[in-house]
Amino acid sequence: MKLLSISIVILCFFARCTTKVNNTMTDYQKAKKIREKIDRGDLIIGLLDTKEVDVMIDLYTKSGNLGNPEGWYELGMVYYVGIGVEQDAEKAVTYFQLAAESGYGIDAWIKYVRIAYFANLISIPANDIIGLVEKLEKEDSSGELYLLKGYMLYQGYAYQEDLEASLLAHQKSANKGNSDAMFELCIYYTQGIGTEQDLQKALSWCVKAAENNNTRAIYNLGTYYATGYETIPKDTNMAVKYYTKAANLGHGKAAGQLAAMYIMGEEVDKNEEKAKIFYKLAFENDFDVDIFFDSLDLEEIDI
Repeated sequence: MKLLSISIVILCFFARCTTKVNNTMTDYQKAKKIREKIDRGDLIIGLLDTKEVDVMIDLYTKSGNLGNPEGWYELGMVYYVGIGVEQDAEKAVTYFQLAAESGYGIDAWIKYVRIAYFANLISIPANDIIGLVEKLEKEDSSGELYLLKGYMLYQGYAYQEDLEASLLAHQKSANKGNSDAMFELCIYYTQGIGTEQDLQKALSWCVKAAENNNTRAIYNLGTYYATGYETIPKDTNMAVKYYTKAANLGHGKAAGQLAAMYIMGEEVDKNEEKAKIFYKLAFENDFDVDIFFDSLDLEEIDI
């Protein structure tokens, strides 16, 4: 009887401690707990009530209003990615602006510009975008703002279309180590955008981008080795190497190419098990591998 009483006392002690810990969590921490559950799929499979999404948003808002820029930033991510809600570019830029103005740092402004460009938002005045980029581009160590500037100069968003200036912006971004800009330069020199066509420079930038783990560049090198291109000889083993690396980094078409190669067994040993693995990987990376197989007169693989 005495042991039972001690157990009850211990349980009550832990219960009080747990309640105390929960009560001392900040609004931001409580919101992050809900976010973690959404990220692991609890909302999709019904383990988390949809009302919890509203609670998360309310908690992040309270956190932001209390002076925490991370609260605004996370709300920006909620609407940018679509975490438990529909994606909403207008709301996302609003919260990233609040985060940036509250002291979050340059990444919030980069997200702001990126969303404005890719969502083609016309609600933000062009001069505001231009002024922001010109103010921050040099201090952006990632080169992302120069990259976005290159995109905008190419498309004529915010800036007037200027292909030579677009090329220069991509070069500045690449010089800061941005692999996406490196691959864009590959495209620019291949097609002669803002400059003379130069396939050797294009290939050089593709190699640099691949060395910096750019999946598009790695995939392209796979295709170059698969067929032979400029100074690159045809080499199936090298093609498989680059396709495999790209596929493992999330490039769906690279996985689809490998699945087709292994199911056909023409330039590599036929391997249905590997074909199935890469077919599944292509599907998981949102590549229409069934349509791709159909274009090659191949039957879909049951996964």
